Amino acid sequence: MKKIIFILIISFISQWTFSQTAHKLLREGNKAYKEDDFAKAAEDYYKALAKDPSNIKGKFNLGNATYKNDGYDEAVQHFSSAAELAKDNQTKADAYYNLGNSLFKKAQSEEGKGLEKSVEAYKKSLRLNPNDMDTKKNLALTQRLIQMQQQEQQQQQQQEDQEQQEEQEQQEQEEQQQQQQQQQQSQQQKEEQEQPQEQPKDLSKEEALELLKIMDDEEKKVQEKMRKTKGNGKKPDKDW
Repeated sequence: MKKIIFILIISFISQWTFSQTAHKLLREGNKAYKEDDFAKAAEDYYKALAKDPSNIKGKFNLGNATYKNDGYDEAVQHFSSAAELAKDNQTKADAYYNLGNSLFKKAQSEEGKGLEKSVEAYKKSLRLNPNDMDTKKNLALTQRLIQMQQQEQQQQQQQEDQEQQEEQEQQEQEEQQQQQQQQQQSQQQKEEQEQPQEQPKDLSKEEALELLKIMDDEEKKVQEKMRKTKGNGKKPDKDW
């Protein structure tokens, strides 16, 4: 992904394409670019394009400068514009190649989102220049990354489905256990209600004899008391 195609502004420029000032700004931008001063290069290219908005090479080189300065969103815009305006297939193919690189870097900064757009840009470049090995390598790499993303998403989805199924099964088991406990409690209450009430126990022989003896003793005490009461009574006076 290191290849960045840079179109140098040729020394001879037609009078109707550039003004002298735009030409000078483009040359200054190229100089700054070669010195790795990409911010200064982008500034010069912007100024040049302000004077000549339709200059394809200015758009192309501005895309390179913003790409090198990690401005991938801007680079996408400039390379897209250069690809649309380019007249020859080679420049158009190079613009699409750099567009693919910019989209790839943009996707990397967004956790891999949008790699499909990078693939489409590389494919457009290869249609115009089928023998470019750098484009083929980058296309194959990007497609492989997309495939790995899809596999990872499938595995993650399977894991989520499995976890959801296990959670559902656990919930069902807990519900079954609760139902069993409720049934057991209900059965236990029913059995307790159906148990016969405790009947008084029969007296043993010894207990019966003891009870009869007590009753007999009480009877004797009552009779003895009655006799004493009768013996102590006064006789009535004789009626003469």
